[in-house]
Amino acid sequence: MMQKDNRTIAFVCTGNTCRSPMAEAIFNDMAEKNGVCVRAESFGIATSTGLPVSENSVIACKEIGIDLLGKASTAVADAGIEKYEKFYCMSQSHAKMLMQFFLVQPEKIAVLGISDPYGGDIEVYRHCRDEIVNSVKEILKAYEN
Repeated sequence: MMQKDNRTIAFVCTGNTCRSPMAEAIFNDMAEKNGVCVRAESFGIATSTGLPVSENSVIACKEIGIDLLGKASTAVADAGIEKYEKFYCMSQSHAKMLMQFFLVQPEKIAVLGISDPYGGDIEVYRHCRDEIVNSVKEILKAYEN
């Protein structure tokens, strides 16, 4: 019988070009380094699939050794949301949309409260990245056993 260690979580934001791709990459990097068998993916509530990640997100992550080049957005409709055991939403509005339109159970959703850096300068993105790093450290604790 196959062991079920392919657990998958999702980070959710609006466009999937700033916050959630950063969170996905940061989580996967930290999970790997800590031997946590959970993979993160990400998608956007209001986006289309295939848009490039924002330049400032790429730069902010590169500064901490995480490569986002070549990462592209995924729309919620293309994500296959039934595979995720938990959804980490950047804001309350993302959580509402998941519950209302995609019938995700509230207990499968956590809201991180990370504001959108879209349109901001690199400092705004660095601040956002650091908030994500802190959130991811907390999230990882739940999966380390």
